[in-house]
Amino acid sequence: MKKLLLILISLSLFTACENEPIDNGLSGFENPNNNPGGGNSGGNNNSDSDDLTLSVYELDIDLSISFFGFPITTITNSDINISNDLIVSSSIELSANDSPFVTENQTITRNSSGQVISDISVNESGQNTNEYFVTYSGNNITQIEYNYYDYEDPSYNESHVYNYTYSGNVITRTEVGSSITIEFTLNSNDKLVKKEAFDSGTSILAEEVTYNSEGNIISSTTTGESNNTATYAYDNFENPLKVVYDESYLLNFLADDYSDEIGGLIAQFHSTKNWNSVTVDGSTFNFNLQYNAANRIQSREISYNYGPELSISINENFNYLN
Repeated sequence: MKKLLLILISLSLFTACENEPIDNGLSGFENPNNNPGGGNSGGNNNSDSDDLTLSVYELDIDLSISFFGFPITTITNSDINISNDLIVSSSIELSANDSPFVTENQTITRNSSGQVISDISVNESGQNTNEYFVTYSGNNITQIEYNYYDYEDPSYNESHVYNYTYSGNVITRTEVGSSITIEFTLNSNDKLVKKEAFDSGTSILAEEVTYNSEGNIISSTTTGESNNTATYAYDNFENPLKVVYDESYLLNFLADDYSDEIGGLIAQFHSTKNWNSVTVDGSTFNFNLQYNAANRIQSREISYNYGPELSISINENFNYLN
């Protein structure tokens, strides 16, 4: 059940802001770290200095969804601990339908070159639940192995081995035992501009994104199994998440499911300015951003309400060291 809920959270995030974002902090290598109740747990969030050294990034999500007629509500309270612009550890608490919170802690390990080589999540019993192991050839990622362990019901255990090849500006991912391949296309600035999935050589889903002169994603178009268009808007102030998440830029995308959309993830974590609204197929969602006297973002509230089938409230808090 826990695995299903985590999947639903990721699905809702990648459905909301583009239908999609993030995952931002809950999928891939975003490594949330928990703070129950969403309170400030580190840094000096009220500092008016213009120093943008992020210490703790809080990501709290309330989700309500109807899954085949079965109502599910979840609450996650997450923190990411950051030192010298690098994620060092994190944890996430999850409560489903008012159940007691379940906590998992995550740790990132880097090699002597500073490359992320593992991302491991451990439950309260000290058992590994989610594992990513990354292999490199020089600066290129050549393999990612992902394992999930469900100790209550081992039939839900998962293991995936992704292999990567490089040809010019295209990275191709194949998965052991799967007929689906994914091509990731980069532009001349090494920014992701297209993700396309193929099943036995036939294109089944593609997403293309465009950027403005500041390097911010401004549009995303998805075709194939889903069809939608999203445009993104920003404030005029520096996004403190970019310097943190650009450290492992490709790891934020290369291990995702083929159906995970990339536009919102790029807008939230890799834009130079702070993302403040998205328009999806004509419907605009404006976010509530708060700043200190130095125009550093202190909080962001994102809300999506699609009726009884799906509603999401995302609250972010930014805590700094100066």
